[in-house]
Amino acid sequence: MLKEWKFWLGMAISALALYFTLRDVDFSAFARAIARAEATWLIPAAACFLAALLIRAWRWATLMGEAPFETVFHAMNIGYMLNMMLPFRMGEIGRAVVIGQRTAVSTATAMSSVVVERLLDLIAVVLMFASFAAFIPTDVTLARAAALSAGLVIALVLGLGVVLWQSARVEQVAARILARLPRIHAQRWLQRYRDFCAGFRLINSLRRFMIVLITTVSIWLVQVLLAYFVMAAFLPARLEQAGLMLVAANLGGAAPSAPGGLGPVQFFARTALVVPFDIDLTQATAFVFVWSLSQQLSLIGLGVFGLLRIGLSLGQLQPASAGQSQHAQG
Repeated sequence: MLKEWKFWLGMAISALALYFTLRDVDFSAFARAIARAEATWLIPAAACFLAALLIRAWRWATLMGEAPFETVFHAMNIGYMLNMMLPFRMGEIGRAVVIGQRTAVSTATAMSSVVVERLLDLIAVVLMFASFAAFIPTDVTLARAAALSAGLVIALVLGLGVVLWQSARVEQVAARILARLPRIHAQRWLQRYRDFCAGFRLINSLRRFMIVLITTVSIWLVQVLLAYFVMAAFLPARLEQAGLMLVAANLGGAAPSAPGGLGPVQFFARTALVVPFDIDLTQATAFVFVWSLSQQLSLIGLGVFGLLRIGLSLGQLQPASAGQSQHAQG
């Protein structure tokens, strides 16, 4: 892992983002802002945090179909814990491995469902970005970027529908193209394509589709409320500010970084408050760090609890995760 250039690139990006986030902060004022926060607002925030996790687990269990909810909930938290501790989003593989070891659902099926989850969340974040940019006075360039992103998402959804509808034909075309490319393991890439399509075929009924749709919308509504309540502990909170901050943080978290998105998440989240809304820099920074780090520490705690509940250790998980990771990268 330490020999991977991507690991060091992520660490460098995180260090740079943290520098730009903290370089203008008065740390005495930062500490006072945290000390003066109205902690009672953190109670509904904690309820929203737990609700979002439960809804995510329901969505994931629905996608897989045969996995018991409690095991899915703990496996998901174990995966999030690993994401907070390890680079390259190893937790996504780790939680699929837990499902494969503790339920009747295969690790491959679990991984396919994780891909579907990530794509659904990406679509939700981009559409939220476009919505907030349309209703909040923002820079013209930002508004155009949001509109372009929304257009790309719509094109992606339409293209995905065509690919799934004509999956066999697309696979035949892809096989002919890959066969002509040197140093490409054609069968491995084709298997990835089959796994990708299989993930969407898990939504094989109207009932399952509606549950996935409703839970996805609910997850992000609850996440906005979570951000709103934590913001209220530090600032006069507004839903549109909390929503735009949440979108920016998630887009920033997609960049290569240290585990947990440390650095880019805080930089993008704070920028989304300071630039368009002219919020006090120190107050915004204090809010963003409490909002992000409290969730990350909670996920680590829930992941440890999950390991204890289902009777696994990190030592048992690492060999299987490493094998899956090598298969995914190969």
